[in-house]
Amino acid sequence: MRDHGAWLPDGVALGERVPLGGSARSEVHRRAVLDGPDGWGGSVVVKRFLPRPEGRGAAMGWRREVAGLRHLRGSPCLLALDETSQTVVMEDLGHHPTLADALLGADPGAAWRHTVAWAGAHGGAVAGGAGVEAARRDLGSELVVEERRWQVEYPRRGLERLAGTAGVRAGRAAAAQARDLVDELQHDATKHVLGPGDACPDNALLTPAGVRLLDLEGTGVRHLAYEAAYAAEPFSTCWCVFTPPQGLTDATLAAFTRAASRAVPGLEHDPDWRRQVRGAVALWVLAGTLWLLDGAVADRTMAPEGRTGPAFRGLLVARWRWVVRECADELPDVAAACEEALGWAGRAWRGNDLVLPPYPAFG
Repeated sequence: MRDHGAWLPDGVALGERVPLGGSARSEVHRRAVLDGPDGWGGSVVVKRFLPRPEGRGAAMGWRREVAGLRHLRGSPCLLALDETSQTVVMEDLGHHPTLADALLGADPGAAWRHTVAWAGAHGGAVAGGAGVEAARRDLGSELVVEERRWQVEYPRRGLERLAGTAGVRAGRAAAAQARDLVDELQHDATKHVLGPGDACPDNALLTPAGVRLLDLEGTGVRHLAYEAAYAAEPFSTCWCVFTPPQGLTDATLAAFTRAASRAVPGLEHDPDWRRQVRGAVALWVLAGTLWLLDGAVADRTMAPEGRTGPAFRGLLVARWRWVVRECADELPDVAAACEEALGWAGRAWRGNDLVLPPYPAFG
């Protein structure tokens, strides 16, 4: 495969590139199909991953995207790929709004329906059993090891940042408790699945046939609770985070759990499941503290250009408060660290509005 004919399968010709965005990691274009198989339709999406410095590409990237396109239900169909240029050609799902558009819109009923549908699509996307083993082969041992490493390192480093910045004293005990939880989830192999890992609202396309998931650079094999955390305390790694209305997260977690039972039979009746989900949320919150604390100290607002997003401070405070409220009995040291962080934020950011506002659609 080569561009302008040689990076494509024989008999395929594509039109000019129409940019669809991308990131520092990739370039994404829509291209008309001038000649090709009937199954390719009238256009395709071409995503090329950009070269990255050694050691910088382990958390996201080419191999994860390929594994997601191959094995996750609801993802675009993988049509062709080129290992040398790290390029994938995938089904073009067309022009449709995203879940972010619905949540930032003005129709509360539609936003509720679409969010519950997204949770069901997310839970239904995960692959278990033989799909996990096939995905591990696609990912390779290096990324499987990297997946395990970040589950330990990110929460620990988040607590270290809290200790250094906010003087949190419960950090060491909280880190030990978090590590115990990570170990439990890593050893609970019955609930290990391949999941998208970054199922954020702007990666969820609202098509007439249902929600379809895009941008699979976070795909990996992990405990299902890490994926379910997106529904329980929404959108662990995203910018589109505001306060959901009463009852929405109960509905989304229930929808996720029902759909994910296809990959993990008996999930709805598992006595450990809800506790594990709460624990996974806490781990994401600690990891998010590592990513968000500098922005909170600088009092920045998080959102892509042209979008409305929350203040870093309000988001962190809301997430620390969630852990204190939901995890005090099961993870007392982690909750104590978050409670100390709340006290520090109240003093350090006095005079700021630290309340995370509701989603515009429900406001």
